[in-house]
Amino acid sequence: MIKALLFKDINVLKRYARLLLVMAVVCSFLFKDQGSALIVMIYSASLMLTTMAIDEREHFLRRAISDSGRKKEIVGEKYILLLMLVGIAGVLSVILEYIMALFYHRPLAWDGVAMEIMTGFAITSFSGSTTIPLTLKFGSEKARIILLLCYMVPAVFVIWLFSSIDITLSLPLIIIATVLFSVLCNIVSFLISLRLLAKKDF
Repeated sequence: MIKALLFKDINVLKRYARLLLVMAVVCSFLFKDQGSALIVMIYSASLMLTTMAIDEREHFLRRAISDSGRKKEIVGEKYILLLMLVGIAGVLSVILEYIMALFYHRPLAWDGVAMEIMTGFAITSFSGSTTIPLTLKFGSEKARIILLLCYMVPAVFVIWLFSSIDITLSLPLIIIATVLFSVLCNIVSFLISLRLLAKKDF
C-alpha cells in the first residue's frame, strides 16, 4: 500500500519538479558561496504539505481509512515522502555546488557543503515532523501559517547558534548527531500523528 501511496503523491508533485529545479539553479547563482542547499532542502520538504492539502481537499484520508483501515501505512508514507524529497534536494544541491565550483573556478569546500546539507536535514526533519501532526490536527490552511514558524524558528536558531557560539565539532560527529536527532523527531511525530488520526472526526 505504501508504494501505491508514494506513486500517488509523486504523480501529484511532478508539476512542481520543474519549479524545484529552477529554484535550485537560481539560488545557486544568488548564493554563490553558501545558503542555496539549505533553501532548496527547506522548499522541497514543504512540498509534502502540498500533498496533504490535496488529500484534504479530495477527502482522501476518509476514503483510504474506510477502504483499508491501514492508518500506519497512510501516516508512515508521508514520512517516507518527506525523507525522499529532502534526499533528492540534498543530492541536487551537491551536484549544483560542484557545477558552480567549476563555473566560478573555485575549489569546492566539501566540509562546508556537508555542513550545510546536514543543517538542512536537521531543520527539515524537525519542521517536517512538526508539520505532519499539526496538519492532521488543524488542517492544511491553518498549517500553512504554522509552517512558517516551523521552518523559520529552527533556521534562525541554527544561524544564531553558529554565528554566536564557537562550536568546533567534527563532521562525523555532526552527521551522527543529525541522524539521531532526525530519527527521534520522526518517531515521536509518527506516534503523535497516529493518535491524532485515530481521534480525527471526518
